[in-house]
Amino acid sequence: MAIKLTVIGGGSTRFVPTLIRLMMKSEVLGDAMVTLMDIDERRVRTMEALAGKLIARAGARLRVKATLDQRESLRDADFVITTIAAGGMDAWEKDIEIPARYGLIMHVADSVGPGGIMRALRNVPILVAVARDAAEVAPDTFIFNYANPASAAAMALQTVPGVNSVSLCDCAWVPRNVGWLAWQAGVEPEDLAMPPVVAGINHCASIIELRLRDGRDALALARARAQEPIEKWALETYGVLPYCWTHWVEFHPQMQYTEEPYNGRAQGLRVRYGMRTRDIGEERGRVSRLLKLADESTRPAGGASMLTDPAHGVEDLGVEVIDIIEAIVENRNDTRIVNTVNHGAIPNLPADAIVEVNASVNAYGVRPIYAGPLPEPLAAHLSQYVALQRQMVEAALSGDHQAALHAFMLEPTIAARLDLDQTQALLDEMLAAHSEQLPLFS
Repeated sequence: MAIKLTVIGGGSTRFVPTLIRLMMKSEVLGDAMVTLMDIDERRVRTMEALAGKLIARAGARLRVKATLDQRESLRDADFVITTIAAGGMDAWEKDIEIPARYGLIMHVADSVGPGGIMRALRNVPILVAVARDAAEVAPDTFIFNYANPASAAAMALQTVPGVNSVSLCDCAWVPRNVGWLAWQAGVEPEDLAMPPVVAGINHCASIIELRLRDGRDALALARARAQEPIEKWALETYGVLPYCWTHWVEFHPQMQYTEEPYNGRAQGLRVRYGMRTRDIGEERGRVSRLLKLADESTRPAGGASMLTDPAHGVEDLGVEVIDIIEAIVENRNDTRIVNTVNHGAIPNLPADAIVEVNASVNAYGVRPIYAGPLPEPLAAHLSQYVALQRQMVEAALSGDHQAALHAFMLEPTIAARLDLDQTQALLDEMLAAHSEQLPLFS
């Protein structure tokens, strides 16, 4: 019987074209029934039409339909992929600009800081509602979440009994990139013992052990060669190699400083380590271009430009969910990096923490592999964020103002920069700005 797969957030211009391409190529999912569900009818219908055009052009067997009905989309689904962003670009822009007026400028603002907390308050109730519906109409399904903040989302999904779920991150392909690892260590790719041992929490995870086939410590070699400042600092301070190091900066208040004056607009500002803050205008432009291309391509006379190209890029490398589903269906005993409940995989982080580690993927599901302890100072640092994530989930699911204030007070960057009155004022302003997406708080 063909596999049934549901995408919640099925109007995503970045994610859906990639999924369709990957599924058309898959021997396991090539004839799947894919349901795209979204609250934005124009976008989900466009993605449905685009998928149909791609399938027809390739002569593929994949079937795709769109709906606005979440519960019905989940009925009897074998696998569910969630890729939502409640409030969209407008909400993200507020997450960057409002804290900036209080002196808090964070370049991504999707996992920690005031922006990460607010994203959790918006996304977590929706994800839990998806899980509750799935528990009733598709009790054997497996939910793969791509929505940020990934750790808090995974923690919240664990509150729904009987639902299998993990969070995934498109950074996870990096530690599997043997060419990148070999370059870091200054060796040939075939010299490395793969895969390396990965441990941490989402957006602040690292390679904690990497060896050559002859047993030598490749991290020591990488430390001697390191040039990039954050990688060099982490290797010298903790003895670990961060991947997607640009996210690490937001987990360390000491690293967050601008290199040009703030004049009332935080987007696009140059910040330390050669980065700039996200410019949501550019993000909106990207989405508009893709929607225009999709619209043009799905017209009867459209399609002159081969439509396997929308959203192609480095991001595609991080979409490993199809490989994971194939490994489950075919019992491949694959090893993939996921965000899941610790259960001792990293013994010096809390047992209920959501950790980013290697996991065994087979017909029995997705189970974390023992990674071993982190360096104690790093474990202590990350434990603060585990406590914060618990508080974010409590606030998101209760709609309790005091619980949200406690989350703001726990957040290290807020605590480092704002006094208590400023913290309260920032929370109140952000709750008011996002009130449409926060019905529990009203």
